[in-house]
Amino acid sequence: MRKLILAAASVAFLASGVSAFAADQIEGTVQKADPASGTLVLQSGQSFQFANGSVLYGLLPGQPVGVTYNGTQGVGAFNPHPASADNSDAN
Repeated sequence: MRKLILAAASVAFLASGVSAFAADQIEGTVQKADPASGTLVLQSGQSFQFANGSVLYGLLPGQPVGVTYNGTQGVGAFNPHPASADNSDAN
């Protein structure tokens, strides 16, 4: 399920198109994620408003997250450490 959520977040990020190229990226830890309102608050106090709140489904407080943003407008959320979320041995 976690991989599905991350895949959906990746698709949403890629679908954001040209705006992603002008955006900045930040990594942080989730304080609060509210898909219904499209609001993500990081423990650092930074807050982002997403036009598509569904990219926030599955994000839990304390979880590391990456955010692509333009100003305070979030345009994508992603796993900043995808290899560690794989749960497989890379021997």
